This record gives sequence, C-alpha cells and structure tokens, in this order.
Amino acid sequence: MAGFRGAVSSLSALATFEAAARLVGFTRAAEELGVTQAAVSRQIKLLETELNTPLFIRGHRKVELTPAGLMLARALTGAFDQVAEAIDILRHPAAANTVTFGATLGFMHFWLLPRLPAFRAAHPEVQLRLVSQDSGFDMRRDPIDVLIHYGKVPIDGTRCLARLPDVVFPVASPRLAGLDRPLDQLPLIGCEWLEPSWLSWRRWAQLAGHPPLQKANSLRFSQYTDAIYAAVGGEGVALGWRSLIAPHLQDGRLVRLGNEQVTPEESHNLLVPTTRTQGRGARKLTAWLEEAFAAQQA
Repeated sequence: MAGFRGAVSSLSALATFEAAARLVGFTRAAEELGVTQAAVSRQIKLLETELNTPLFIRGHRKVELTPAGLMLARALTGAFDQVAEAIDILRHPAAANTVTFGATLGFMHFWLLPRLPAFRAAHPEVQLRLVSQDSGFDMRRDPIDVLIHYGKVPIDGTRCLARLPDVVFPVASPRLAGLDRPLDQLPLIGCEWLEPSWLSWRRWAQLAGHPPLQKANSLRFSQYTDAIYAAVGGEGVALGWRSLIAPHLQDGRLVRLGNEQVTPEESHNLLVPTTRTQGRGARKLTAWLEEAFAAQQA
C-alpha cells in the first residue's frame, strides 16, 4: 500500500474520477457522491495535475475521456468492482449450506463440471462456491470445505475420504494419430507444472520404459486444459490422465497412441479439513464424490 500511496496521493480523487468516468459527467458524479459539481471538478483537476496529463476533454455541455483517461478508468472500474465484491462477501457471509470446493483447473474443467448437473439435480438446496487453481491449497489456512488434491497423502491438516488412481498415456487427434509415426517423430505438447510431482514427458518415458524422448516440446502451456484442447485441434501429442479425458476418448476427439501407460503413485484425493466440522452441505458433496470415485473404478 505504501507504493500505491506513493504513486497517487489522493484516494478521494481516484474515487471521484472513477464516478465521473463511469457516469460520463461531472454533474451525475456529484449527485452520486453527494458533493457539488465544483468539488468534482476540483478533484479531477487535482488528479490531472498530479498525473501531468488531461483525463477529460471538456465541452460546453458534456465531457469525454481522453485516451489516458480511458486507460485509467478501465483499471479503476475493475479494481473498485473487486473491492466492492470483497466487501459484500464480508458483510454477507455464506449461508450455512454453502460449500466451498477446491480443485485444480484440469480436474474442475474436465471431471467436475460435466458431472455437476447431476449433483445439483440431486441436491438443489446445496449452494456451491467453486475455486480452481493449480498453485495448491492449504486447508489449515484457506477457507476450503472440500478439496480434490492430486498428489500423495497424507497431507497435514486434512483427512482423506477417498482416492481415485489414474493412468497416463499419450493422446492425439485422430488425424495426427493416423500418421502412424513413432512418438519421437510427432510434435509433443508439454505443460509447465507448478507441482513437480505431476508427470512431464521425460518422467513419463522413464516410468513407461520408453526410450528417452530427445525431441523438445513443440508447444508448452501453463494450463493442462489448454494442452488438451491443443491436442484435440491436432497441434501435437499430449499426456492424457484417463479419468480426466475419458469423454474425449469416448467421443473420438482424442485417440490413445500405443499401449504404453504409467500408473503414477499420485492420485486424485478427496480431502476435508481436520480443523473444522463438516456442515450438512459438505457432507452431501463428499458422499456424492465418494460414490462417483467408486463408480469410476468399478
């Protein structure tokens, strides 16, 4: 915050400018803020002097944003909206039946979302807040009620209710698979994993007993979802976690290459915090997830 206050001395001037930019007028901004039009004009003039650039083009009956004003307005509107949302959440805590669920982006996108309608139909009274991130969660600190963690257990501060093991193998589009070339001669799609235990092409080849892959990844993504959709589009070969990409294999968008596969030590683990008691909604979600994990392994 010290750096922010050093950049702009008046938060009030920023708030006044945001209102004038959003409402496209000093008079409307004054009405919303409960001040005079002259006060709005003074605050904006102060900000323009401090930034050493005009923010509005002032006409006889209207004002328009300059390019600099438009850039600042876009940044402020987004930032103020986030602050307003955070304050609203603090003022109105989630209902007792709201469940905060966390998972990686890949699991959320490929596994949970296709199954979500079934859960919501069975339990319409449960309100869900879904949080997806690949940087990991700490259930001792993060307000997560139910977590799917890909890795090894046990994990401090959690209790594991169920595990979903997985197998990993190369997948590609039917067109690319139809070329019938060795893996070394096909473009490989890699991911920049935040979690080192997740398989890279090099590690997969070692565990599968495949000869070392000398070819560098032709494409690299920071998100597994992007890597899979690139493979669907025929851009190369990706590593496929079977439990996540099963629908793509079933409908033919992806094809498995060869018979080599790896069963990692890691698994998709259903975790709940040991420091908090599960609410009714969380218990319903975990029971549903346990059944879904069991059905997928049957």
